[in-house]
Amino acid sequence: MNKNIIKINSTSFEINKLITSTQLFSKLKLSLSARLVLRCIVDFWNYKMSCAYPTQLTIAKCTGLTDVAVGKAVKELNNIGLIEKQKKNKRIYYYFTLKLLGYLNLTPKIIYVNTQKNLCNIPNSFYNNNILKDNENIFLNTSQNSIIEDELISPKQMAEITIKKFANNPVFYTKVAELKEKFGL
Repeated sequence: MNKNIIKINSTSFEINKLITSTQLFSKLKLSLSARLVLRCIVDFWNYKMSCAYPTQLTIAKCTGLTDVAVGKAVKELNNIGLIEKQKKNKRIYYYFTLKLLGYLNLTPKIIYVNTQKNLCNIPNSFYNNNILKDNENIFLNTSQNSIIEDELISPKQMAEITIKKFANNPVFYTKVAELKEKFGL
């Protein structure tokens, strides 16, 4: 498998919703046929297999494009780096890349190959809000402005630091709520 291909467990409905809500097509210069083909591939997305495998004829029938136009659109999507295609047993499988997922603000569930290498392939514009990239050390003792080395930190202090750090991150909403409730913060 190509290093850019990843596995996500999102349904086609969720991916289509993200295409609309993130205004993907206003961020990218895509031909109208490429937009139609991308939406069609998403419609055929199989979240259990993390790929789509409609035939070129099926895509042509669904979009109203010719086979040649579909081929050019798939090539355009592939060249831009939004999808990868692989031919297996006379069938073409379409996979989404990290670049597309970055535009959709969608976090991959499983990465098939080395995670560190794949994270290096994420464009810098998507990297700014990544919780993995953080210039601050969350274990700084704010009163002394130094790293806590020999001091023991209580669970309540750790909860306060965690809540402060992740309070505005929707991914950690439930964990932050649990910590607030548990420690009365």
